Order: sequence, then C-alpha cells, then structure tokens
Amino acid sequence: MLLFCPTITKGQDIKATEIKVTEQFIPSVPDANKLNEQSTFADTIKVDKTQEYSIMQFTLETDYKTRPLKAAKIKEETISKLYQSKVSAGFGNRWTRKGTITYSSKRSNTISYGFLSNYFSNKFKIEDKQSDWSKNNMHLYTKKINSKHILLTHLDYERKTSFSYGHLTTINEKFLKNRFAFTKLLISTISKELSVDKLKHHTTFFVSDLNEMSENRIHLGSIISTSINGYLLNLDIAFDDYINYSRENISYGNKKQDAKLIDISPSTSIQKYGIDLDLGLSINYFSDAEKKIDVFPEVTATKELVKDILLVSAGTLNPMYRNTYKSLSDENLFIHALGTNQQSIVNYDTIQELNTTELKEIFFTIRNVLGKDEVFFARISYGRVENLAYFDNNYNSDYNRFLVHYIDVEQLMVSSSYERKINDIMSLNLKTVYYNWGDAEIAHKSNLLVNASLFINLRDKIILNPKLEYISNQKAFISEEYEIDYKFHFHLDIVYNYSKVFSAYLQLNNLTNSKKELWRDYQEIGFNGVFGLSYSF
Repeated sequence: MLLFCPTITKGQDIKATEIKVTEQFIPSVPDANKLNEQSTFADTIKVDKTQEYSIMQFTLETDYKTRPLKAAKIKEETISKLYQSKVSAGFGNRWTRKGTITYSSKRSNTISYGFLSNYFSNKFKIEDKQSDWSKNNMHLYTKKINSKHILLTHLDYERKTSFSYGHLTTINEKFLKNRFAFTKLLISTISKELSVDKLKHHTTFFVSDLNEMSENRIHLGSIISTSINGYLLNLDIAFDDYINYSRENISYGNKKQDAKLIDISPSTSIQKYGIDLDLGLSINYFSDAEKKIDVFPEVTATKELVKDILLVSAGTLNPMYRNTYKSLSDENLFIHALGTNQQSIVNYDTIQELNTTELKEIFFTIRNVLGKDEVFFARISYGRVENLAYFDNNYNSDYNRFLVHYIDVEQLMVSSSYERKINDIMSLNLKTVYYNWGDAEIAHKSNLLVNASLFINLRDKIILNPKLEYISNQKAFISEEYEIDYKFHFHLDIVYNYSKVFSAYLQLNNLTNSKKELWRDYQEIGFNGVFGLSYSF
C-alpha cells in the first residue's frame, strides 16, 4: 500500500521559545476537587425587539346594512302590591276575644285616608268576683296634600271597662263596672314652604273627650319657624282649656272652674366650637295655680366626640302634662270616676283632683355605637317634680277604688337601652328604667323596670318574639305600710305567615302564671293566651 500510494507530508516547524525565570519556580499539581456541580453560562446577547410598521388606509366594501338601535328606556322599580284591607280575629282562654279591622286608600300623591278598629275583651272571675275588662278603640284619618299645605284630620274613639273586684263588701255588680270613654277630633295643617328665610308653621287644633261631657279639653297650638341672618328661630305657642266639671248638671256640687294653660317657648339653634346648641325659654301660665307664671330656661348642648360612633348631650328641660281622667285611667282602671257616666253610689264615690305635673330637670345622655348593628344609649337626669301623681286605695268607700294623690319630690332617673342585631335572624333589645325619690313615701310606684325581647325572624315565614318583664316591689299604705311583691313575667308571640295574604298568630302572656297583686287587693289573672287568624285583601 505504501509503494503504490505515496504521500507527501509536510512537517511542522516548531520554533524554540526562550523562558526567563526571574524567581525560583516550584511546580505543583492542585488537588482534583470538584468545586461546582452545575456550570453557569453567561450570555451577553440581547434581542432587538424593535419593529417597523406602516399604516395602510382602505375601505372595506360590503353590502350588509346594520339595524339602528332603539333608545334605551328606564323602567321604574316594581312597587309591591298594596293590600287595602285586613281583618283579624282571635280567641283564647278566660273567654278572651280579640279582633282588628283596617282599611287604607290606594297610593296617591294628593290624598290618603284610612280606618283602624281594635276590639279586646275577656270574662273571668277572681275569688268569685267578676273581673272582666275590655278595651276598644277606633281611628279614622285623612291626609290631603296640595301645593302649599298638608292637611291632616284625625278622629279617635276609645272605650275601656273594668270591674272593681277589689271591693270589700257585697255590692250590686252594676255599681262595680267602671267605664271610661274618650273621643278626640283633630285638625292639623303643615306648610310646605322650602325657603329657609320664609315663615313655616305646623298648626294643630283639637277638641277631646266630647262624649263624656265632663273634662273636655280644647287645644290650639302652633310651631312657627324661620331663619334670620342664618340663625334658625322657632316659636312654640299652645293654649289648653280643661273644663273640669264646670257644668252644673254634672258637677255633683263641685264648684271647680275650668283650668287654662298657656305655653310660649321661643328657641334658636347655633353651632360653636363643634357643639350644637339649642337655646330656649319656657314661659307657662297656669290659671289654677298659686304661682300663675313660671319661667324656665331650656338648653341642650350636643357634641359628636367620635364621628358616627360617640355622641353626648346635656342640658335642662321643663316637661309638663295635665292629669286627666284619660291619663289616670290609662295607668289605673280602678280609680273613682264620678261624673263620667258611671253607675255610682254617690255617697261612697268621690271626685278626683286633676292637677298639672311639672318637672324641672338637668340631664346627660350618651349614645355609643359599639359595633356594626350594635347601639347603646343611656340617660341620667335629676330634678324636682311638682305634683307627681300616685294612687292609693280609698277604704272609706265600699268600692275600694283608688284616689289620685300628689307629692312634690326630688327625682333621680337613670334609663338605658341596648340594641343589637346578632345576625340576619335574631335581634336583641334591652331596656331599663330606675327611679330614686329619696326618703319620699310613694304608693304603687316601682323604682326599677326591666324589659328584654329577642326578635327572631325565620325568612319572614315564622316570627318569634319572646319577652321578659321585671317590675320591682312597691309600697301601698293608708294608715299602715303595705308592700306589694315584685313581679316577673314571660311572654311569647308567634306569627306564621302562610302567604302575603293569610297568616296566623299565637300570643302567650304571663307564662310564669304569676298571680301577685297589680294594685293592692287587685291581683293578676295568671296565664292567658290568644290564637288568631289574619287575612289581607
């Protein structure tokens, strides 16, 4: 192969390189240790991402034609159906009967009217004594709205009956039935003036207790407001005339004249140093009082310490009200009521003293939002009460009914309320009121009242409302001191809504079956309940 395939090969000419060593050189071989398990690669190449483009304009030819869009229409929110009428009827133990009828007009921007009637009665005996009682009321209203005014008219009628089952001797039942009827006709007008600088008013006129022809009340009052140089000015004027047995045929020898009350209360509102100030002056005239004219400043200062969280206020107030057979019978059905169309044994009956109760007080309030849907409110006040009304038995009469008495006292009152929406189903409400009258002896007055309720709503289908009530012990005395024990009540209301039209309810009262005294010689009826049905159309 070498002979027949000769090849010419050039040799490499390697030139000699001379190396001069200036220092002593010690050759060494490093250890073969692996310093890095993964090699890295550094790349300095950069990608050029710039692009060049140009815009071309042209028209797209098509024979398709679009349909023009119609203008959008705003649809009003659907208004829930309004049922004009509702009837409800219920029956329970102790021959309890209960009924309600309501009627209201349809929605209107100019006029509305309605009617409401409630009926409740029961029939039972306590210690073989007739103890029936009933309460019926009726309310009619109209509301007319025009361009300048709103006109309101109300007609109210209320009738309450009870038997004085605390009597001491055997008396014919017709003389034991106590009846109180009350009628009120009211007309009110409200101006719709929106300008701040123009005069606005809310004027009310009513005549009450028409049917009894005894202590008729005539009232005329107006709240006038305007603004001058940015300051809001209010003037509250009221005139009341209480006839109080002034007619000869119903006076039973009582020579009392009617009582006239005039109240003039100017006020204004200003803001200073972040404090809202309401400054007012109460000027009152009493025709039947030793001191005819009374003047008292009414001032309220309000400060929001933490926005939407903590609000405090303090000031002075001068509230007052006239004690009438209406107000007294609302509190105690077993009072003497001579002259109000009762069957009476004149020798044993008596006329009540009807005075004006007036309170002059200083107060402090606090409202604290503790959390979402959780609010706490408290109020403390101290002042002097003139003619504080209270009741005590009249043992000089075989009726054993009650007389109203009056006392001047120093009063400390502390009240609080706590509201919390626990979740979408349950809401809690707690209220307490505490009174302190010092060393004063006041019959049939509790100094501590507590009310608690838990509202439970199960998808608007089943609604439960358990309620607790506590009333502290009371004193009662004629010549000797007598104590009425405290009372603890548990009530339960249940509503089942089968539909928006038909529902059923169950009211269970006094589940603890307490039979303690409400008033001296007048005890509670114990457990009672009512089952009823309601229908709307």
